[in-house]
Amino acid sequence: MRSNTSTPRTEDRVQRARTGLRLYLGILFIISIILNILVIMTKSIPLIVVYMFTPALSSILARILLREGIKDVSFSINHTKIWKGIGLALLLPMVICGITYSIAWLSGLAVFQLPQGGTLEPVYHLLGLQYLPTPLHFVLIVVVTGILGSMINLIPVMGEELGWRGYMLTRLVEAKVKRPILISGLIWATWHVLIVIVGLYAAGSSIILSVLGIYLCIVPFSFITARLRLITGSVWPSVIIHATWNATIQGPFTRATTGYQSEIWIGESGLITALIILIIAIITSRATMRGHKPLNN
Repeated sequence: MRSNTSTPRTEDRVQRARTGLRLYLGILFIISIILNILVIMTKSIPLIVVYMFTPALSSILARILLREGIKDVSFSINHTKIWKGIGLALLLPMVICGITYSIAWLSGLAVFQLPQGGTLEPVYHLLGLQYLPTPLHFVLIVVVTGILGSMINLIPVMGEELGWRGYMLTRLVEAKVKRPILISGLIWATWHVLIVIVGLYAAGSSIILSVLGIYLCIVPFSFITARLRLITGSVWPSVIIHATWNATIQGPFTRATTGYQSEIWIGESGLITALIILIIAIITSRATMRGHKPLNN
């Protein structure tokens, strides 16, 4: 005979998740609006970095107010599946950008030029990359930037991921919200809209296309990021893929590209970028669903 004692516990967990979710989103909305107003008034790039910490700050305040711990965030790296997730997180941004920009360059929608300068330029010279043939030179720049750049981006990206995948996503799942990954992606994309409109992030010649592109890129990318978080049970793969994405697309690929209105097709709000992310999201979702059970750390 089955016991029904688990039912009240399950209902209580769902209610707590919903309470936490409402509190988190409420705090996030208020803080984000205040910072967006300041950004619009000042057009300050440093404020964008501060803005990146609003999801983490909102989750911390929600945890304090509800007296929740941080164990569910899971900074664990003690499982092979987590390290595989981290490896995939490093690889996928390079693959997505490589396919996207190759299409643009080969089709004539954008023009390739070997990137010069940048934060990691001394490292490239130290490794002697300038003496290699151009294709190999660029590939190695991408790899070095992806690995080292993800470390440089780690702290600001953690400011987002502690909120998005460290709190909001798991609460959406526990609260039994329909299509939690889709909802998390829509919220993540919407959070970017105002800074896109004022031209401080992923801005193009058309505000409408830039905003549309943000949704088309971020929502499917959130499926990849969320899968890594839920399958591995650790927040690290989602942090790494986000950091590597920022380092790779904002670094060597952007600096290697010129062309009139090329931002419509490539970049963080480009239509080709969106298509490739969608395809990769479908492939990775199907792959991770085959015989993989989420870890509970």
